[in-house]
Amino acid sequence: MKDHYLILAGLGLATLIMAWLPSLSQKIKVSSPIILLLVGFLLFSVDIPLLWPDPLWNDQWLMYFSEIIVIISLMGAGLKIGAHYSWSSWKKPLLLVFLTMPICMVSAYLLGQYFLVLSVPSSLLLAAVLAPTDPVLAAEVQLKDPLEQEEDENNIRFSLTAEAGLNDGIAYPFSYLAVLVAQAGSWAAFNFTDWLWDKFFLKIFLGIVIGFVIGRLIGFLLDRLYKYTGVETFVGFLALSLTITTYGISELLHGYGFLAVFFAGFSLRYYEKVSGDYKKKLHDFVHEVEHLLLVVWIILFGGSIMNGMLTLTDWRGITFAFIFVLLIRPLAGLIALAGVKESKRSKFAISFFGIRGIGSVFYLSWAMVQFDGFEFKNELYSITAYIILISIVLHGLTAPSAMDYFRRKGDLSKKPE
Repeated sequence: MKDHYLILAGLGLATLIMAWLPSLSQKIKVSSPIILLLVGFLLFSVDIPLLWPDPLWNDQWLMYFSEIIVIISLMGAGLKIGAHYSWSSWKKPLLLVFLTMPICMVSAYLLGQYFLVLSVPSSLLLAAVLAPTDPVLAAEVQLKDPLEQEEDENNIRFSLTAEAGLNDGIAYPFSYLAVLVAQAGSWAAFNFTDWLWDKFFLKIFLGIVIGFVIGRLIGFLLDRLYKYTGVETFVGFLALSLTITTYGISELLHGYGFLAVFFAGFSLRYYEKVSGDYKKKLHDFVHEVEHLLLVVWIILFGGSIMNGMLTLTDWRGITFAFIFVLLIRPLAGLIALAGVKESKRSKFAISFFGIRGIGSVFYLSWAMVQFDGFEFKNELYSITAYIILISIVLHGLTAPSAMDYFRRKGDLSKKPE
């Protein structure tokens, strides 16, 4: 029983610290994931008897755990976005999704092939898992209170929130691409037409439609049940139920669940007959659940690092990780936003804070579960871990100060044109 109590005490201490972290991180200008990572290092060092990754997680366990964190975060992202953003506001995240993301993927694929010397399927998988920005670890640069943001539109935070919500789902077909090419054995044997129409267009379309429909339906029920029967709910738990239900239904109906969850939250947020206070309560509940799961994930991630996860690649993998975070994403973002009427510092901030995280881990573990014949599995996990670690540290040390700077300069409160 001693181990049982040690685990409870360790995790309890970590979650207790998390209660003060948002306020503390603002004061010391350091994002909370960095502090949680240090807590993970500490708990591993004192030998808290958790099931630490050794140094890798079990693929299926990792897939399920990262999956639930990402979908909860995507629901939160959808609920954050207010109803009064103009086309000029949406233009920026759409450019990031449809220009920046492909540039990042092509760059990762080419470097995977010719610098890391990976196989074609492994290079494709590397490109796919690095495609999405993270809605979980990027909380410092995303929208905060949904009601406040509707009154005080925030172009930088909005762009990064909407980008994370969209590209976490749109990255899915490219993970499928890597798996299907690996299963076929070569590009020549791969059925491109089937992938394009089914895994790309159809599943994206169904995910978006299913999410919109479910979000509107829940909004309709919240309004009409109270209006005609007096039955109402004030529990934030509805948001978690909606998240899981939407994800499951979308996947069963051949849609991408990540997109469905984001658009369900987004659609419900736009349903004007549901009170803004209750929408905020829904958002706050999933935000709390997300924080709880994030504590566990980062602690275990810290343990995997201490246990040798970073040793599974060589200098090429380390160099690639720094190039991707420091050069590829910022340059790709600046290219996409080149024609946008925006200050240079705002464009740079949006381009620089393309944080990578748990979404990448999900896609990598998902692909390994779908096809266990991928070469360079250890290298792919290690490179992904390096990129996440660099992103946590680099963005975690710069994001609080940067957001504070833009707030003082007026960029965070500037109304979109």
